[in-house]
Amino acid sequence: MKRTDVVSMRSLLSGRAIYRPIISHRGFVWGPAEVAQLLVDIEVAAKADHDAADEEAGPAERFYLGVMTVNRFRGQFVVVDGQQRLTTLALIIAFARDRIDDAGDRQRLDRMLVRRSITKAPEPRIRLSPVDHAWFSHFILPPGATRRLPANAPIGSPKALLLAARFMEQAFLSYSQDDMWTIANYVRRHAAFVRTVTDSSTNWQQDTTPPREIPMPAPLPPPPRMLPSPEPTGRPQETLHEQYARRQVAPASAPRHVALFGIAAE
Repeated sequence: MKRTDVVSMRSLLSGRAIYRPIISHRGFVWGPAEVAQLLVDIEVAAKADHDAADEEAGPAERFYLGVMTVNRFRGQFVVVDGQQRLTTLALIIAFARDRIDDAGDRQRLDRMLVRRSITKAPEPRIRLSPVDHAWFSHFILPPGATRRLPANAPIGSPKALLLAARFMEQAFLSYSQDDMWTIANYVRRHAAFVRTVTDSSTNWQQDTTPPREIPMPAPLPPPPRMLPSPEPTGRPQETLHEQYARRQVAPASAPRHVALFGIAAE
């Protein structure tokens, strides 16, 4: 089954929503040019629409981010298309969260990045590919993490993600508190994806189910019981030539099986 709807970022990253990449996802590959283009477009649109920021925008006023294709699998959304844009928006939200003074606004933004529960450990709403996620979960997702970016790229760091974070760090230096909240709130309320959701049993994720136990084969039947070896007679063992000669001279009156088989019939 397939359905398409328009979803704002506030709805996209709320409730129980969790987004995961497909197994073959290439990781984050956008460069500073693509990241800058999306941030500038959002900044211009947010400032132009600042007066309407307190109300939910209608469809005509939304900032459309294009189509996102996801597959619903085991209660999660597996992102087939849209991971680059979703990751860049997560960077914008994280950098704004870590620099806005108002605690309530920081909490609203943090809830879009991390799903928190009283009974469960915090869980990221957006998980990146294995090559990126360890760095992303350490330097972007936790509150305050974007303020302690590494000075140099550690060995194995995802370079594209680090460059995007460095660009975002410089861009936010020029924003006032009002600018940061205007941009973050615009992303939260007005930015929207045209989301196409398919429900399928296809395993887009790595299979995390425990391996099925393979039944042990049935035990082999015991080997057939062998007849005991004949007791030694004390006579020297005949050679094949001797046995053949003796069979040739067997008396005609002997039973047929003795005449034919010789020593085997003794």
